Amino acid sequence: MPIWKTPKVADQPEITIIRWRVMEITEGRCKGQRHINGYCLENREGRASTMIVSFDPEKRVCVTRSGRRYRLLGPPGFDADGDYVWQVWTNSIPAIDVSEEFQMTKILSE
Repeated sequence: MPIWKTPKVADQPEITIIRWRVMEITEGRCKGQRHINGYCLENREGRASTMIVSFDPEKRVCVTRSGRRYRLLGPPGFDADGDYVWQVWTNSIPAIDVSEEFQMTKILSE
């Protein structure tokens, strides 16, 4: 399955992600970076993000290094297309799922 370039941030500054996960890289020069992968509703495709630089828990929006805003819709989950893009984009670099930290239920209980 091919992977294509995403639209420029200026052309698509915000997207909505369902069946999303936040992955933290555990090895190498990118260790500690967190990225989103999941299914982009607007483009109907799997998506993997650049590194998350901020998170607004009330709006459930992550901003990434590229400047794009990712609106997390619904609970975290697995999306085969999103996972495929993540695996190809990262060359299967070791990472752990830290999505729990971005769930609304956890945020409300704190």
